[in-house]
Amino acid sequence: LSTVSHELRTPLASLRGFSELMLTREFSPSQRRQYLTIIQKETIRLSTLINDFLDLQRIESGRQAYHLESIDLVPLLNEALALFSSDKTTHAFHINAPSSPLLVRADPDRIQQVLTNLLSNAVKFSPNGGTIKVEAQQQENFAVVKISDEGIGIVAEMIPQLFRKFFRVDNAATRKIGGTGLGLALVKQIIEAHGGQVWVESTQGEGSSFSFSLPIASA
Repeated sequence: LSTVSHELRTPLASLRGFSELMLTREFSPSQRRQYLTIIQKETIRLSTLINDFLDLQRIESGRQAYHLESIDLVPLLNEALALFSSDKTTHAFHINAPSSPLLVRADPDRIQQVLTNLLSNAVKFSPNGGTIKVEAQQQENFAVVKISDEGIGIVAEMIPQLFRKFFRVDNAATRKIGGTGLGLALVKQIIEAHGGQVWVESTQGEGSSFSFSLPIASA
């Protein structure tokens, strides 16, 4: 509750502060647009946090419904990457995926949620920029996706705890980076519900690679 309430207060404080400014003072059109953009981003941030929390509760209580179908994973990867690369100037984004369809049995909305969480983390935990790579390939009866960054990395002893609910690496490099520790727990629950696995490789100071697998769709 302490973690979630802190993360709720931060965007709420921004929403209140900028809306009060706009109600009590006159600003130029460009300044109004700047403040409205901040309000919009904080609203999205708040909505994402609440949705992640509620989704995790539904999954853990067995009430989450999955709408499984045969889908091509490659367009989903391209779509997710386009969302992040459109307004990021400090990161370079690259994708290495098959030119032919990579068909998996999955819920497209939930896999998009997984990709959004992992790409968001890759950006957030590489605050100095660098390259973010998305790779996809078939390995036997599974499609494997790897998302790599050149960020701050994770100390080895913390890796086994990363997918626990509310767990956050606490050190000087991560303390100023926001987050609830819900994203990776949600990723793990979704991927395992699809019959796949999720894992991470990381070197402190060099970056991290998060990978997940999904069963190939039967012909």
